[in-house]
Amino acid sequence: MPYCPKCGKEVADDAKFCPYCREPLKTSNIFYRREEDRDEKNEKDERDEKNEKDDRNEKSEKDEKQEDRASSSLMGGLVLLWLGVSFLLREYGFIRYASWWSHFLFSLGLILFLRGLLMYSKTSNLRSAQGFFIGGIIVALIGSSDIIGLRNWWGLILIILALYIILTGLGFRNKNPRP
Repeated sequence: MPYCPKCGKEVADDAKFCPYCREPLKTSNIFYRREEDRDEKNEKDERDEKNEKDDRNEKSEKDEKQEDRASSSLMGGLVLLWLGVSFLLREYGFIRYASWWSHFLFSLGLILFLRGLLMYSKTSNLRSAQGFFIGGIIVALIGSSDIIGLRNWWGLILIILALYIILTGLGFRNKNPRP
């Protein structure tokens, strides 16, 4: 097989120019590689391919970490923003001083739930977002217990959610037994 003397890629026998680097080819310029050279080139190509794949994987991991940081910053900013807004609403009399904490917890639960929706929309994996969903619901229920008068019910609701989490965990463990 003929190869280009400039880039070393395989060219057709009757080629006048290298199709890759456009080097003019003369019959005296074209060289034929030995079988060993081809094996070395194939090994080098395989190594290069593996390195490129590793680089892509590292880049995607780096991108995921940046997205996680961005999401965490967004969530932290929303919590801090709501904290400030709720303080102002309390100061101006829109929220009673005694129920401020309930309003804050209810909204914090909604923010956590939204974080779960954001994670689910990115991964389409309900399991990865389940903690945010459950945590958001729990915090929102605790907050709403004072707002809507369910003071005596939220303990029972927490017990039901805890049992659900335990049963889900046991079901997951049975699907993936340890060797």
